[in-house]
Amino acid sequence: MFTSTFLKKTGLRACLVLLGCAILSAYGTAAASNKEEKRKTEIQNTQEEFNWWPTDAKPEPVKDADRGGYWWWPTQPGQVGPLWGNRGYVYVYKIIYDYKSDELPAPKPQELRPSLIIKKIIKNVKIYFDYNKSTIREDAATILKDAAQTLRRNPESDILVTGNCDTRGSESYNEKLGRKRAEAVQNFLIGQGVDEARVRIISRGKLDAVAPVTDIVGMQKDRNAQFMIAEVEEVMIPYQGEAANEPVSQGQLLAEEGSRENKVVEKETVESAVQVATKEYTIKKNDSLWSIAKAELGSGHRWKYLYEINKDRIKNPNKLKVGTKIVIPVE
Repeated sequence: MFTSTFLKKTGLRACLVLLGCAILSAYGTAAASNKEEKRKTEIQNTQEEFNWWPTDAKPEPVKDADRGGYWWWPTQPGQVGPLWGNRGYVYVYKIIYDYKSDELPAPKPQELRPSLIIKKIIKNVKIYFDYNKSTIREDAATILKDAAQTLRRNPESDILVTGNCDTRGSESYNEKLGRKRAEAVQNFLIGQGVDEARVRIISRGKLDAVAPVTDIVGMQKDRNAQFMIAEVEEVMIPYQGEAANEPVSQGQLLAEEGSRENKVVEKETVESAVQVATKEYTIKKNDSLWSIAKAELGSGHRWKYLYEINKDRIKNPNKLKVGTKIVIPVE
């Protein structure tokens, strides 16, 4: 009697559990089906919106509303790069268009220009420089040696080094200084046995500088060379005009090739230490900002900079008060 009743009750419970699982399974299947249908509808309705995409591989990318980028799964290879076709989903963030623009004549409309697509980032590296210098510091040399080892361990990877400057000086001067900093990194890595063909360089001069002259630490961070060790593909893309050639910051992931799940790329970020400081100086009789700047900063022309960071201490830059303590930056 007990056994029969127990079996009936447990059998009923089992049926209820199975029924519940079946309902949940059906609900999950329906939800997945609706999601897939919604995705197909979105792809069908939005593909024609992306005329900006610089390739004739078809179909064109579809915007991802959640992530802000575009999913692309071309099935028909194009005639102009990228020539991908039926390669699985690619999540596209940005492309470095016309990355050799400072080495080539001005582009003509639709002219094919060397551009970069970065598929996988392995390591982000940033090293800092002293004021008006392009010499690799000792702390940066250690980081670059490690970067060279990473390049050797990852033979499919390359780097694009960007040289940057702080806000002081003219744009033309800083463009040259930024290039010298990028070249210093390139030469160092070549000296470590890295093939020259794997190290590309560009200069941004002071275009990306953000720190005001009163922010000594911030200006140190603006004086840098940065690069990512990544799997890079150089492609020829038609010049699309100024809109397509907008500045791209070096830390951005440009294109990540992967499966439908779009696996996350783990990457390491390394940067050298900030090496700036200040010292105190007491104004003496017959001192001028010019003479102080010449003695302490190496050039009398830097008196305006000295004044900018001491405006709260100096009332009249043309008439210094003896005994006033001012700050001298050590960069």
